[in-house]
Amino acid sequence: MDASSSSSSVPQPLLPPPPSAMQPFTQIRTFTVHGGKEIDVVYTNEEETMSKYLKMYAQWYAEEEENKFVGLDLEYTPEDPNHEEDNYLAVVQLSMRNHVLVCHYSWTNGECPALRSFLQNQGIVFCTVDKRADFIKLYYEKIIIPRENWIDIQEFVNVKGLNERGNLMRDGMASLATSIIDESYSQMKNKFPPERHDYWEERPLSDLNLEYAAKDAYVSYQLYVKIWFFLRYLVFCPGCKKEDKLRGHLCDKCNKAEIEVERAQKNAAAEIARLNAELASVQAELASLKAPASSDNTQQTSPPHGKRRKMNDEQWLESSDAPKSSDYWQNLRKKSWTGDEQKSDDPWTTEMSDQQSPKSDNPWLTKPGNY
Repeated sequence: MDASSSSSSVPQPLLPPPPSAMQPFTQIRTFTVHGGKEIDVVYTNEEETMSKYLKMYAQWYAEEEENKFVGLDLEYTPEDPNHEEDNYLAVVQLSMRNHVLVCHYSWTNGECPALRSFLQNQGIVFCTVDKRADFIKLYYEKIIIPRENWIDIQEFVNVKGLNERGNLMRDGMASLATSIIDESYSQMKNKFPPERHDYWEERPLSDLNLEYAAKDAYVSYQLYVKIWFFLRYLVFCPGCKKEDKLRGHLCDKCNKAEIEVERAQKNAAAEIARLNAELASVQAELASLKAPASSDNTQQTSPPHGKRRKMNDEQWLESSDAPKSSDYWQNLRKKSWTGDEQKSDDPWTTEMSDQQSPKSDNPWLTKPGNY
């Protein structure tokens, strides 16, 4: 067989369809994946059908509490062997739960407003295995998914390890799916002939191509379902559980909040210490005021001001701590009743020392006969 006959026997990829040939079509299929599960697949190029199912996905996304993301995969037109022209976007696959939407983009007019809005403007998070080429193909179509809303699973999950040069090897979808989801995916790529990648513009897609495209999107979604279950409890920020913060470090927002909490705790501790010190000082002052004054029992105590006028000397002596010896009593009586000039040891009863005390109106100093 010569070269010309050999080349003619190999089907050639289809050229981009002319606008007049873009007839709308929709197929609803079911495929079996790992564990005997079945997934529902909608294959279409109709704008109305895309809009219907994208609204369903948006509603699922709003209702979802744990797995708030959508699996995303792209297929391209064949590469130019002469590298004179770039290949472009052919098929867009989206997956959520047990459903896959396959949009044959190359058989549309290229506008697809519902698809563009779903990818760019609704704040939905997408997960993909290796998004490097996908980003470029979408950029050519003027579709830009925000970086924070597009997760590349290859960037933080690795199974193969390092190569001979010590560089981290990127894992393909098959190796990741085999290690994380199910071992049945080990032959996932081998069952699909490499030459079939040149026929993503074929309309409609063959069953083999359609099943491959649907499983790619479904596996992207299921991979991140398994990974996210691990990440949200063990790897991501324990404060806010943001999916773009890895390795257990606090994100900026949670880190600032934690710093503010620590600062508030330190200020509160300092204020409590200050208040405790003030309380101790007040308690010590109160204790000193309540404590009895120290006194020498051998020293004579003088009565409070004015109290001596209301009691006689005998009553005062009995109520005070003054010494009550007989000599002291005799001297006091002699002074107060006889008017003797003998000096008394009592400083309170001592009168003028060198002259006769004048007659006093004080009844306590008056002789008994003068009453």
